[in-house]
Amino acid sequence: MTGAGSRDRGSAAVELALLVPVLLAFLALIALTGRDYTAALAADALAHSAARAGSLHTDPATAQQAAAQAVAASVGTWGRACQDPAVHLHPATVAGAPAVRAEVTCTVHRDDLPDLGTGDTRTVTARAVSVTDLHREQAP
Repeated sequence: MTGAGSRDRGSAAVELALLVPVLLAFLALIALTGRDYTAALAADALAHSAARAGSLHTDPATAQQAAAQAVAASVGTWGRACQDPAVHLHPATVAGAPAVRAEVTCTVHRDDLPDLGTGDTRTVTARAVSVTDLHREQAP
C-alpha cells in the first residue's frame, strides 16, 4: 500500500530546481538596479560639482576647465558607478541672473554582473544649474 508520503517523494527537489534560477535572476536584477541607481546618484553629484565650479568663473573656457577639474577630483569616490565622465557647460539664466548649466554623462560598466540581456554598458546623464557668482573675490 502506498501512502501520501511516497507520492510526494522528490517534489522538494523539483521545486528547488525550478525556483533557484528564478531567485538567481531576481538577485541579478537587484544588483543591476543598484548599479544603475548608484550611477545616477554619481552623475547627479558630479553635475552639481561641475556647475558650482563653473559658476565661479565668468570666462567660458576657464569655467569649463574648472568644471572638468572638479569632476576629475570627485569621480574617484564613486568607483565603478561613473566611469569616463564627460562634462559640458552651457550658459543659462535663473530668475534673470546669469548661470551655468552643467551636463555630466557617465558610462556604467555592468560586464561583471550576470547578463540579463540589458547590455554591458549604459550611459547616464545628469544636469545641474548654478548661478554665476559675480561678487566673489578676484585674485590679484
